[in-house]
Formats: sequence, structure tokens, C-alpha cells
Amino acid sequence: MRMVGQCFKVLLLFAVALAGCKSGESADYSFPQVRGRVIAADTHQPLAGVKVRRGGLDQDQSKYNDLLGPPKGAQMIEQAPAVRTDAAGRFVLDSERELTLFRHAGWYSVTVSFERTGYLLFETNYSVANISDHTTAGAPVVNAGDILLVPAPR
Repeated sequence: MRMVGQCFKVLLLFAVALAGCKSGESADYSFPQVRGRVIAADTHQPLAGVKVRRGGLDQDQSKYNDLLGPPKGAQMIEQAPAVRTDAAGRFVLDSERELTLFRHAGWYSVTVSFERTGYLLFETNYSVANISDHTTAGAPVVNAGDILLVPAPR
């Protein structure tokens, strides 16, 4: 009889854990997919080769070097790789999904930075209010539209 009680407890614990799991909703994602186009503010021409990254300057590797030394282990894994704009200035930052056992709040805001030599660094935030669509896999999509980069003063 004692063995049955232990099995029941294990099954109950498993059922509670399973009930906390969910899939296919925006809350499963730690970052949305962000897409858009980068253009020069002065000429309105697309800019190729712009480095687009999730996170602001505080997540830049140079900050780690200045404040905490070079990034280590998990800090390097946490740093999302930057993408570059194509010839038409377009970019897509992929969404990131978290595999969790229990429900969590999901993401509320994400900072995206845009950097190119000869232009001022630009950072902006997107929140859940900016979700314009979902991918076929269910990832939230933020359409950033046209991002204007201002030429750096000479």
C-alpha cells in the first residue's frame, strides 16, 4: 500500500508540472522576431552591412571588457549574435524561445541597436504592444518598419 501512495505522489507531481507547461503562445518566447529595414536619414537610401543586435550598449562585449573583464561561459552564450542588413537594408532578428517547465511572464520589452561606421548608433525598444503578427510556428513578430540612421558629424 505504501508503494501505491508513493507512485500516486509521483504521478501527481508530474501532472502538476505538466499543467505548468504550455506551448505556442507569446509568453514562451524570451524575444520576438524583429524585422525591418535600415535606411540613411539624409538620402533615404537602404544601408547594407548595418549591425543589428538585440540588446543595447550594456550588452556589448566592450562593456564586459571595461567593467567586468572579458565575458565568460554563460555570458557568452547569453549574447545574441548580431545580424547584418542585406543590400536592400532589410534585417530579421530571429525570435528566441524558452523551454520552461512552469509558466513565466514572457517578455515585455526588447532593446534593439543599429550600428554602422559613419553613422550614429541608434537604439530603440519594442514591447508586446508592438507585436504585429506571428510566424507559422507561433513566434511573435515585431515589424520595426524603416529605421533611419543619422550620419555621424564630421
